[in-house]
Amino acid sequence: MKKIGLILSLLLCTMAAFAQNDVKVRFGGQLGFNMSKWSGDYEDLYGTKFRMGGNAGVLAEVQVNQRWSIQPELMISMEGTKTDGGTLTFCKNAVSGLGPIDVKLPEDISAWYIKVPIWVMYSFNVGPGRLSPGLGVYVAWAFTGDAGDNDATTFSDNSFYRSTYEYLEDRYLNSPQDFSQQDVDNMQAWYNSIPRRFDYGVGVKCCYEMERGVPGLFGSLNVTEGLNGSYNLNLGFSVGYKFKYCKWLRTRYNTGILEYNP
Repeated sequence: MKKIGLILSLLLCTMAAFAQNDVKVRFGGQLGFNMSKWSGDYEDLYGTKFRMGGNAGVLAEVQVNQRWSIQPELMISMEGTKTDGGTLTFCKNAVSGLGPIDVKLPEDISAWYIKVPIWVMYSFNVGPGRLSPGLGVYVAWAFTGDAGDNDATTFSDNSFYRSTYEYLEDRYLNSPQDFSQQDVDNMQAWYNSIPRRFDYGVGVKCCYEMERGVPGLFGSLNVTEGLNGSYNLNLGFSVGYKFKYCKWLRTRYNTGILEYNP
């Protein structure tokens, strides 16, 4: 989270340097699809592939000046990953008489997130519209999901991942002689790969908005990547519409965003 805070602070300070008195805001909505997979420790253990999903949400574009804007969004995003499946075996050479532990890996894992990205965009005219590349940060919270045919949701306390790790841990505490060093390493990797509800990361985005023909219509591409051990890599495409600008954030004490004039 310190990385996110530092990046966001730098972005906002940059925008403050460009801020003008005439701050305008407009709102919009968007709908699209995702291609996502879980990388890092998760990919090392399971092998992962991209999974198709969808997204929908609303946004606000805060115009700082003619070129720069800040765009926060509130999204519901269906993400997750596919794996190579197969079976992971622990304690192949067990000596306690308990036998090996075979864990069947789920091939399809879904995760539904409430996602809040904040983008800093730079815009310039290209053809009949406006091209806006940008950088951003995001936080996300997963409220549900499924791991294969398991009854418990992906992120619950009794999920497939947590219950499997607890079983392995109990076996290790009672029969450590059954575990080779590779088993111990795999068990640690399993713990590191347990999906967490909270995710955060950085991203890049490029948006093209029509200014003639169908003003306000836009399409956008984005790539976001988490910063934790088992991070979420997501490629997103969406289309949407932004309504007309409205004057906002202007009072007798505030003549522009991030500027205080008593």
